[in-house]
Amino acid sequence: MASFVETSPDPVQTTEIVQLDGLFSSKYLAVTIGIIASVLLTAFEAMAVSTAMPAAVADLHGLPYYSLAFSAFLTLSLLGMVLAGQRADARGPRLPYLGGFGLFGVGLLAAGTATSMAQFVLGRALQGFGSGLMIVSLYILVARAYPERLHSKAFSVIASCWVLPAIIGPFISGVLTEDVSWRWVFLGVAALIAVPLGFLVQPLRNVPDLPAPPESAAADAASSKEAASSTDTASSTDTAARQRTVRICAALTALGAGLFQFGSQQLNWVGAVLVPLAVVLLVPSVPKLLPRDIFRAGRGLPTVVAMRGLMAGTYFGIEAFIPLMLVQERGMSVTAAGLSLTGAAISWAAAAWAINRPWLRARLSQAGMVRLGAGITTTSLLLAIAAISPHVPQWTAAAAMFFAAAGMGLVWPNVSVLTLELSAPGDQGANAASLQVADGLSSTLSIAVAGAVYHALHTSAAADRPVFALMYGMFIAVGAVAWLIAPRVRVR
Repeated sequence: MASFVETSPDPVQTTEIVQLDGLFSSKYLAVTIGIIASVLLTAFEAMAVSTAMPAAVADLHGLPYYSLAFSAFLTLSLLGMVLAGQRADARGPRLPYLGGFGLFGVGLLAAGTATSMAQFVLGRALQGFGSGLMIVSLYILVARAYPERLHSKAFSVIASCWVLPAIIGPFISGVLTEDVSWRWVFLGVAALIAVPLGFLVQPLRNVPDLPAPPESAAADAASSKEAASSTDTASSTDTAARQRTVRICAALTALGAGLFQFGSQQLNWVGAVLVPLAVVLLVPSVPKLLPRDIFRAGRGLPTVVAMRGLMAGTYFGIEAFIPLMLVQERGMSVTAAGLSLTGAAISWAAAAWAINRPWLRARLSQAGMVRLGAGITTTSLLLAIAAISPHVPQWTAAAAMFFAAAGMGLVWPNVSVLTLELSAPGDQGANAASLQVADGLSSTLSIAVAGAVYHALHTSAAADRPVFALMYGMFIAVGAVAWLIAPRVRVR
């Protein structure tokens, strides 16, 4: 935005133009409302399903397969992310976005009408695959439907869309589950899918496959087209081969993540077989889905994607075990423990909006905000360890998550914007997929490892304070690594 103002002869007129040409201007209103409706819908489903899941599984007599309802969603979403990235880079986001919504809706209907646990798990798998297609396509839609100066605000809006579902989602889901049926948690969301589709169908048609190249670049390309024809053919062949390899690796990663998640919770021969098998699948396949040099914290995009994975593993890992700790060690009710995370959604959204304020941008670069956010999150989570003690007020856990979420609000939109800025137009889909894969895979594996630690060391309720302290310490150590490498998101 600053460069736009500097080139304008009339600052007042420029300010008016920028304001009129914002996210909610008539030019972008349909796509903005469509994105908001999409995220609200998927966020509500994500927040509500955990409340309804115990009743659904009990009704379908599928308690032994409870974890499959979650792992099927997570593992298939990883595959959907990679496929969406490839398709969006080649042909634009329209097909993966609409296809993802269609599969998401079919999955909701399958789960909501399930008469067996097998059908329910299949429905969850379809939801996950559709969700993976949608989330990556959403990044490409932001990149190509809005000018660069609006990207940060668009991601701030997306972050804010999680606040309302986080507050009312579990409550509405609980009411529907207890007073009507758990099935309407899924069927109700399916009935609302037409709302975002109605706003986005036309904007998606107008989104270009790729941004138009500059005129000079187009002229140079035209003049050298004939000489480069044979090279282009060879390049296309190589690209097709790489894409096939990536698709195979995505399938292996999804399978490996599912096996690791299930096997890590089995303290018997099943886990002893599945966990090593999962590692064998993950070690060669995961690096193919992420930027080169990510494990060495290479400067620029590799560290940007690594930050997403590390921060996701830190925050979402500890978030998964805060309610369990409050119920078992501090004697809180399930409802009160769940409400302890409500303030976190608000602080996350507030911080995500704050990054667009001129006073903050004047003092901190994007890299500075990313490191500040990582530091706030990691430091705040030390309060979660303190909250385990019966001598510390119970609200300390809520305070820890409130401030930790504020740090995440500084990191998340900036990492998303940096991913687009550091990507060539034809690589935006692949890099957005890498970002989401790092996010989903890190969250899944960190929660699985912590769950294995809990199952191995758990003794009884009100006697597991050292176990929770160990798990929280593991998550905080991951956050400390993120803080250390954060300056490397900046390219020299």
